[in-house]
Amino acid sequence: MDYTEEELIPMVGELAAKYTSCEHSSVTYETAQMLMDGVLYCIHELGCGEAGVLAGREATAREAYEQGSRIVKDKVCKLREMYDALLPTFRHYGVRCLKDTVIKGIPAFLLRYDARFAPQKTLLTLDYPVLEQMPQATGVDAVLHYVQCICLEQKLLALFGEDYVIRVLKAYHEEYESLVENICEVLLPNLIGHVLLKKPLGEPVFTREEYIALENLLFGKTRQELTQYMDRLLCSFTETYLNGDKDLLSYLQSSSFGIARRIGNNLAYHCLQRIF
Repeated sequence: MDYTEEELIPMVGELAAKYTSCEHSSVTYETAQMLMDGVLYCIHELGCGEAGVLAGREATAREAYEQGSRIVKDKVCKLREMYDALLPTFRHYGVRCLKDTVIKGIPAFLLRYDARFAPQKTLLTLDYPVLEQMPQATGVDAVLHYVQCICLEQKLLALFGEDYVIRVLKAYHEEYESLVENICEVLLPNLIGHVLLKKPLGEPVFTREEYIALENLLFGKTRQELTQYMDRLLCSFTETYLNGDKDLLSYLQSSSFGIARRIGNNLAYHCLQRIF
């Protein structure tokens, strides 16, 4: 949807008048650029497969903007509903970065987000890293995707219970609370080690003999073979314990290559205890 400036400027002018409470339509260059970016952001929403009633026919710039603006507002409502559903059972396991981002950051975004004049602004740095690479998105799109990732992680972590997760985190790093690392990225190798050895999850720590057994199981595999192996193990796990949740499986498998790389590096130096 490529529109000319002549088609877009009238909407920017109307927004400028509302931005100044109709006292005048003159704004700074920076404000005008912000308003133009907001218009383009809304139009882009329409071109991302959520065209609604305008699907199947060419939309004017105004139609595209107005429909895109409604999509943005709907996403804000969806984000709020998702966050409200997440909060009662949310656990941060003592990880300060996760706690601050979810408990403080998301409400601040919902409070300050300006869907009318600056829908393109993300406002948050989203410091806690999620497993899945964040798309090149801003505004409510970025935050909505981020919260969806957090919800998937919480679903997995709840399966193990808070005590188990904390034991694994402490075994990984004594001062894990201050780390800016993804909890699942720490937990998944431990989980995979248990699956490989058929070891009860109630025993989070591995013995020397078990590390040797893991090395024998994994040694000699290429990076690609290890990645495929991780994919299969995660698929089997989600089918057994999470009713084959496809969204969660896809999310977890986004870490398969990273886990395989870490396994390969540590296998080379016989130090699997750094990840399992």
